[in-house]
Amino acid sequence: MSKSLIPYGKAALPAGSAPWMLDTRMWPGSLSEYAERLLDTADVLLANPRHFFRAHSAGELGCLMSQPTRSVTTQ
Repeated sequence: MSKSLIPYGKAALPAGSAPWMLDTRMWPGSLSEYAERLLDTADVLLANPRHFFRAHSAGELGCLMSQPTRSVTTQ
């Protein structure tokens, strides 16, 4: 996605992505919840090199971000 278009909300969203992926102000929860989910997702991706180096779709990242605990595992 073009970072120069993000502030204007004019970049097209990839298939499977939620509006908050382009504009984090649209996250449906609180700022602290967003930060916690982002850390949870980073924990999952860094837990195993195969998760980190694999290309994840916007939909997969959205699923990871929707999980409330750090016990999330990816396949």
